Amino acid sequence: MILSIPPHVLYSVCLNTSFIAHFCIFFAILLGWALLSGVLLNKILRMPTIAGMIIGGIALGPSCIDIARYTFFSTPVSMIDAVTGESYTILSSDLCIFFVLLISAACTVPYLLWIAGFETNLKELMHVGVVAVVAGICGAVIPVLMTAGVMCYLIRDYSCSLMALIGMGLIFAATSVSIPVAMLYAADKMHLKSSKATLGAAVVDDIIAVLLLSIFFLVAHTGNVKTTTLTQSMLYLSMSLAGLMVSGYYVIRPAVRWLSSSQHTVLMAPVATGIMLLYFGFVELVGGLAGITGAYFAGLFYRMGVEEVDGAQENAHGAQNVIAPFVNGILLPIFLGSIGLQVNIRLLGVREWGLVILLLIVAIISKMIGCFFAAGLQNTVNKSATDRWSLLDSYLFGSAMVARGEVGLIIAAILKGASVISADLYIISIVVIVLTTIVTPIMLAAGFYWHDRGDLALQKSNFRR
Repeated sequence: MILSIPPHVLYSVCLNTSFIAHFCIFFAILLGWALLSGVLLNKILRMPTIAGMIIGGIALGPSCIDIARYTFFSTPVSMIDAVTGESYTILSSDLCIFFVLLISAACTVPYLLWIAGFETNLKELMHVGVVAVVAGICGAVIPVLMTAGVMCYLIRDYSCSLMALIGMGLIFAATSVSIPVAMLYAADKMHLKSSKATLGAAVVDDIIAVLLLSIFFLVAHTGNVKTTTLTQSMLYLSMSLAGLMVSGYYVIRPAVRWLSSSQHTVLMAPVATGIMLLYFGFVELVGGLAGITGAYFAGLFYRMGVEEVDGAQENAHGAQNVIAPFVNGILLPIFLGSIGLQVNIRLLGVREWGLVILLLIVAIISKMIGCFFAAGLQNTVNKSATDRWSLLDSYLFGSAMVARGEVGLIIAAILKGASVISADLYIISIVVIVLTTIVTPIMLAAGFYWHDRGDLALQKSNFRR
């Protein structure tokens, strides 16, 4: 049954001071709890902050504390239509969670992809080498194939459609570059060639993962493979991409360049935000692509405009300097905390935990295979002894690529919202993502131990295909 609430009723009730006060307290508790959990688990258990924030959200949700069921946040919000006399009742906790999820979906997700697009340096991407490019492509494609294959042939009793299987693979396609980079800096290992390759490969596989998701939704929207429908979808796709490229290069880039070199630099952040949201909605509604694709390209074109102005990177009013702290300090913790709020670990039985372990193993192996293949290909093509990759180099490279993070969480949330994956698979995927962020530092620590110890057998042994 669909309950339709008259707009004027919703407006008058949702803006009353009581509900606003409840929402502010709910927002503050979620933000503070996520930040505290991230910091404490990082300090005590050396756990990545991202994983700590998600775990904090899980503890705050139905898995443990279940904050939404406390009387203070579950007070019914009554709405009475003065015209018809009908009464509508919604729990205040439902409204609080709804608005938190809305903020995450409409602001945090686009911002995260905008920042990813801004941090993509096309010039550097051209020079990252064969290893990074091949590892990035393989690191995005192999997890999709392996995850779908393993779930299809080894877990046949788990009823999943083909789209759900592919969707689960897409969740584990993208690498989180922030987690390994933080550890590489902390361990003073950024000078290693495996560390440099990780930066390039992580950007490449994020791009491939976003494109794969867009293609996935394009095929999903066409339903059955009908020539007319597919042709129409491809036409809309081509038109939307052409619109993005033309407007990005001839409108966004010059506009950003003008703002950077004029007295209106204070407008850079709001202009960048508006364009980002327009791109996000445009590709979703017109091109049938994932909205995050538009947000990513908005950040990419913004960077192109900034790079054309000398010293613009140092501008205090630059959109990246305004947006990044706000996203990292407020929106990201809220997003990660809200992810945890949607996860109920109690629903996972022995069978589900078995699937979690299996998918974790697949998530690790699929990234390692891509990196070892890329290193072996480099050794085959390049015969120079100084540029050859050892087993230890390949292991460190693969270990750094294992962690999944923000992009994987975003894809999981999108697929759940589109009813591609079930609630159970969503919970399983979130748990696996958290575990990969925990496993990665452990694997890197072992590799650094071997490296610092000077294990000549590993460091001098070249990896060959």
